[in-house]
Amino acid sequence: MTRNRLLPEFSAIAAACLGLAGGTTAASLAVPFGNHMVLQRGMPIPVWGTGTSGEAVTVTLNGQTKSATTSSSGKWTVTFDAMVAGGPFTLTAKGTSTATLTDVMIGEVWQCAGQSNMDTRMNYSEYPSLADSIKNANHPLLRYITMRQPGQTIQWQQVTPTTVGGLSATGYFMGREILDHLNGVAVGLVVTAVGGTTISQWMDPASIAADPTLVADTTSGTMYDAWVKPVVGYAIAGTAWYQGENDCTGGRQASYAARLPVLIRAWRRLWGQGDFPFLVAQLAHVHGMQTVAGGTSNYATLREAQRTVSDTMAKTWLSVNIDLGDSTTLHYDQKPEAGRRLGLLARGGVYNQAITGEWRAPEPVAAWVSGSTARIVLNRRGTGWKYDAGTTPTGFAIAGSNGTWYWGTATARGDTIDVSSSSVTAPTQVRHAWSDDPVRNLRNAAGLPVAPFLVVLDKAPPTTGVASSAATRGWTRVPGGIRIQLPTGLDRADLEIRSPQGRSLGHQTGRAVDGEVQFQLPRGLGVVAWQVRSGDRVLVSGKEVLP
Repeated sequence: MTRNRLLPEFSAIAAACLGLAGGTTAASLAVPFGNHMVLQRGMPIPVWGTGTSGEAVTVTLNGQTKSATTSSSGKWTVTFDAMVAGGPFTLTAKGTSTATLTDVMIGEVWQCAGQSNMDTRMNYSEYPSLADSIKNANHPLLRYITMRQPGQTIQWQQVTPTTVGGLSATGYFMGREILDHLNGVAVGLVVTAVGGTTISQWMDPASIAADPTLVADTTSGTMYDAWVKPVVGYAIAGTAWYQGENDCTGGRQASYAARLPVLIRAWRRLWGQGDFPFLVAQLAHVHGMQTVAGGTSNYATLREAQRTVSDTMAKTWLSVNIDLGDSTTLHYDQKPEAGRRLGLLARGGVYNQAITGEWRAPEPVAAWVSGSTARIVLNRRGTGWKYDAGTTPTGFAIAGSNGTWYWGTATARGDTIDVSSSSVTAPTQVRHAWSDDPVRNLRNAAGLPVAPFLVVLDKAPPTTGVASSAATRGWTRVPGGIRIQLPTGLDRADLEIRSPQGRSLGHQTGRAVDGEVQFQLPRGLGVVAWQVRSGDRVLVSGKEVLP
């Protein structure tokens, strides 16, 4: 991205840097492995390195011993059985020589990936507001490794006031949010981020070549090869992705919606862990405040791509940052809140923690025309709406079939926002917060802003699903499940969950209390259909995109 002040960028010394790191931790262990590292709990733990062809290698950790023979290409890999959180442990790798790593923890590991709003460090000159956070950063169970360390040895660091300066600011506050709510479990951050980069640079070249809808350019895969490939396979809980500003130029924003899912699927395939969680940080506001209802915005287009991809891919969540940002710099200093929101997504979506209030920002789940009024159902409202200013929603624009946009008058009625304009008698679409730095004021009860969006209006309200149910108070989402309003007098209700193809995914029974029943829903299934029955009678049905 274009910078107001220069940041250290990827350069020719990268290759030398990676070569240096490979030999300083231990002669036979690869770059990601070192003293103070965190290894992922609850899943198989691969460890790999190099040696002489045919050399026998024995690796020991936490009472487990695994052996391998070095291949003809000079590489070996062992995989430890899943372990529970704990430590510190010692890891030894013994071949013709022995390498020993100390203070190894088993905990939660997150990859922090993207460009400068993930890359910029706690001690970055534009972040003077973080001085107190640096002074108080004494968290020995929070550790990190930053792959891009020009001229330095790549090594794991425990977070202290003297080491935290080199850590991603967004990553630090995300890690703190997770660490503070895991009851003593260590948290490790693997930072693979470089400022001023495009999404194609982070995609592995093979995935681009295999997709006929994508066009490779001369920089495709450069960041992936240098900084991600060396850690592919290092067991992780998930990825936090904060990137996109550089794709808001050169017409690249139009293809972002196609590229982001390819990157997510490719990284999941390459890691070999299945559909691991992927957190997407939506772009913050920047530049001058919006003054007109119409107009184009590359930033808004890219934010919408981030939203739609997050909403349609399993185990993918969106962190909305439209209220954060700065009109004079892309590197805004509200990283404590940006990181906290990513941590909230991990806590609510991945760790299924009970969180007071909503942990996700409101987004539209349906929109339709009622006369000359557009009606939009927003989820994740919680117990009510909050306004940054005023008492009615702002930032909504409405258009008819001619595509001319007018400011809309918006009214909040529970989960539904009505939008209308005297200039539009037959509305066809609605935008919210559609600008580089948009007008907006609406938040949910937890203080999270309504996501920017563009919706095309249906001709009638839906008859089933999340929107119809929310609009009629048929059911609402609660942490980990749904709360369903039922006819009074029932003492039993059955829930059947099916895939969109009709395959049964599970069956639960519950008891109705005063016309209400609550069920837990399974996670990680993507889109599911469900229905609640009393005997042979269907009481409520719907379709939902699950975390």
